[in-house]
Amino acid sequence: MVILVLFTIGGIATVVFLDHELKWRVDDEVAALKDAFTMAGEPGLIRAIENRERSVYTEGLSYRLSTFGNQLLAGKDFLPDFSEDWTEFVPPGNDPDEVHVAKAVRLSDTLWLAVAIDREQLNDAIELLVNGAAWTLGIAPLLALLCGWMMSMMVLRRIEAITRTTVRIREEGLHARVPISGSGDEFDRLALNINAMLDSIETLTRNIEQVSAGIAHNLRSPLSRLHNTLHGLRREASQPPLLDAIDGAAEQVTSVLRTFDALLRIGQIDSGTRRAGFRAVDLSELLIELVDTYEPVASAAGKRLTAEIAPKVQIQGDKELLLQMIVNLLENAVEHTPENTTISLALASRSPVTLVIADDGQGIPEAERQRVFERFYRLDRSFPGNGSGLGLSIVQAIAKLHGARINVADNEPGLRVELKF
Repeated sequence: MVILVLFTIGGIATVVFLDHELKWRVDDEVAALKDAFTMAGEPGLIRAIENRERSVYTEGLSYRLSTFGNQLLAGKDFLPDFSEDWTEFVPPGNDPDEVHVAKAVRLSDTLWLAVAIDREQLNDAIELLVNGAAWTLGIAPLLALLCGWMMSMMVLRRIEAITRTTVRIREEGLHARVPISGSGDEFDRLALNINAMLDSIETLTRNIEQVSAGIAHNLRSPLSRLHNTLHGLRREASQPPLLDAIDGAAEQVTSVLRTFDALLRIGQIDSGTRRAGFRAVDLSELLIELVDTYEPVASAAGKRLTAEIAPKVQIQGDKELLLQMIVNLLENAVEHTPENTTISLALASRSPVTLVIADDGQGIPEAERQRVFERFYRLDRSFPGNGSGLGLSIVQAIAKLHGARINVADNEPGLRVELKF
């Protein structure tokens, strides 16, 4: 629509300009011939007209000098009726579309001068504009679609880059940054602002982690001394009430020390320093050893542990941390399920390598499944026990360090924890 309006306005303006140009040429010729008549009279005017008819510079112009009795004195007899105004006409013998425009002036009481010009130039321009408009209007929608597609693809690529970065941040941590093209456009400015915000968040998170680790480290030493003091007092105490009080206090201190140890462990894992020591780990062999260790544990708790482990599955990682992650998941399954529960462990070698620990116990409500990875979060209303609420936080930290995606789902019945490396 906009292109059509622009072409219409441009076409009208071009036609008006060319029409004025033609009339200016006629006016100039009329003025020049009047000067010739003034200076040399009728003979000089006739010679001037004859010279113009032979000249290539006056191509497209026609001249007529006649008396009031329509006696032709010079030029061509193309205008039978005289009027001191602009007149459009078709010369005798010409096609109907070969329109001329003429202007007549009275030179004396007996003489008329008329100058005409062919409008073919104007008609050609109009035809060219119409054809150009038709071609443009035919091509414009295709060009508009192509330009729109290219613009949308460019915008979508930049948006996709931001989206990929946000996914990496969610899955891998705050170290990812939005790429910058260097063009300095709005997307680059947005990327710079997002990256600056991520820098600030990462700095704040690191400070919080350092403060948490510092507090845990600083408090662990006096608590360890307190724990040792309580054990020393127990050896010296003889009264049962005092022994019970000392045992209770020692148990509480031990629980706090385990919590601090877990916090320090999470901080160490989140720092990523352990990634430098990654080696090839035979995950199949590691799981077989764990199953051998935990089958008696599960049996003693009135539960059954089954395993289906693909052979010779290897991944790059930290063997100690992988061991702790799987132990935490197995212990959760053993401790937080009722008797007669079957716990299954499966390792598939397909790409990606997938480890599944599932049970047919009471499971976890859907609304709680992602919250179990929050630090200090406990499902007290569902599961008994005195855990610190950091076991699954450690599992998540280790999984993230190894680039594994962890998913908690319904096992119908029970709980299914799936790790994809």
